[in-house]
Amino acid sequence: MGNTSENQSLEDIGKKANQQSPSSFINSSIINLGNSTIIGLNNHDPENDYKKINQIGKGQFGEVYEVKNRITDIVRAMKVIKKHSSKDESELVNEVKILTSMDHPCIVKIFEFYSNDENYSIIMEHCKEGSLLKELNKSGPFNEAYTAYIMYQLFFAINYYNGMHIIHRNLKPENLLIYNKNKETKYPNIKIGDFGMSKIVGDQEIQNKIVGTLFYNAPEVLEKNYNEKSDLWSCGVIMYLLLTGKVPFDGESNEDICEKIKKGEYDKKPLEKCSANCLDLLQKLLTINVNKRITVQECLNHPWLKEHKSKELYNKILDEGIVLKFLNNLKKYKRNSILQETALAYLVHNFPQMKDVINSCKLFNQIDLNGDGRITQEELYLGLKQRLNSDSLDEDVKNIFQNLDMNNDGYIEYEEFVRASISKEKFMGENVLQFAFRFFDKDNSGKITFKEIETVFKNSVTDKDNMEKALNKIIFEVDINRDGKISFEEFAAVMKKMLD
Repeated sequence: MGNTSENQSLEDIGKKANQQSPSSFINSSIINLGNSTIIGLNNHDPENDYKKINQIGKGQFGEVYEVKNRITDIVRAMKVIKKHSSKDESELVNEVKILTSMDHPCIVKIFEFYSNDENYSIIMEHCKEGSLLKELNKSGPFNEAYTAYIMYQLFFAINYYNGMHIIHRNLKPENLLIYNKNKETKYPNIKIGDFGMSKIVGDQEIQNKIVGTLFYNAPEVLEKNYNEKSDLWSCGVIMYLLLTGKVPFDGESNEDICEKIKKGEYDKKPLEKCSANCLDLLQKLLTINVNKRITVQECLNHPWLKEHKSKELYNKILDEGIVLKFLNNLKKYKRNSILQETALAYLVHNFPQMKDVINSCKLFNQIDLNGDGRITQEELYLGLKQRLNSDSLDEDVKNIFQNLDMNNDGYIEYEEFVRASISKEKFMGENVLQFAFRFFDKDNSGKITFKEIETVFKNSVTDKDNMEKALNKIIFEVDINRDGKISFEEFAAVMKKMLD
């Protein structure tokens, strides 16, 4: 991903969709899956795979539809951009590039990318409840507990993508989408969307382009000299807005607004009933001096979030029986064939609503003490020790890490953990397996051919001199009747071997 040119067009991506593996598209080896996000890249009409339900948005260059997958009946959102609309095209390619590099519960997921003669289409999570702005206009302003719950999720996601050297640059309530609501508190579970203005930056790299929406811009953005901390200023504006129903920096003209932002002047009267801890965090977010502004790690550890138990509410503590089941799955997990591993990774990414995936995600987030989207061996041990009474835990954790940490970097990534901890039975239903089979069977012929295996894996074969042999081996391991192709029945049979 870091090697992908920023000038790369969607046309380039579309042309390469049938020539490269999903993992090479995101600069990650599919042979050693690690934390790869597996998405479908296709050149055919998306309506072959998804049925339009209704239009939920429209702009100058394209539309957004609510769609249903024809195999699984799962509802998604489909953003369609007409080709040759250069401005939106550059934003869309940036959004696709950024989103395929990330996988986090508070960031909108991308599932498929299509390029045909007329349009580019991306299939994404559908957040049926709409934007946080819509909720604010309907029910706001909100109390501190409600606001803290939202701010925790924002900081949680920012800590993750800042660790990947990404700046969002357009954080605002319109781009915070409500996926569902907490069953107990009814507080919204949000996902950050619209990464079209986001940027991947190097260490200490300074940005000098003004982007985003003026009300949420940091002073240093207006001065064209900013870094990732500009997103935290935007968080301060969002926090003020949630608590008061007003933006902190307003005026009769853009010049007035800019002047107030640069001075950090905002009306404190609407905050009179707010607690000291609340005011402290807000002040530290809306600090003009970037070097003195609070860090995202300090935000996550701030007394205000701890006071309202925001992390605990978001990641509800799981029953010991569920944790024990996940531990047993982690202990038993073994690396399977590359076809099985790829299919499983694709399914885990595409079925975030499955109960096992949701609970595994919660456990991961509880164990991930610093919220950076990966866990160390020490974090895994401490996280499980708090929840289980096991004499063999130390040895179990060592074995789990030795098995899962294939690149020996000292971390287990999010989807790596989920793939290993969930019960595989959940993915063995026929329609789910048909969905996975369709990922490989690009022409929907009912057979996975050598050419289709080559499409998925060829850029991931490290030994190029023996590429044909390596690709044929993938087929040979599954091809029971030795016709040189993989039928759905053969695919389903090898997937169900994961249960052995």
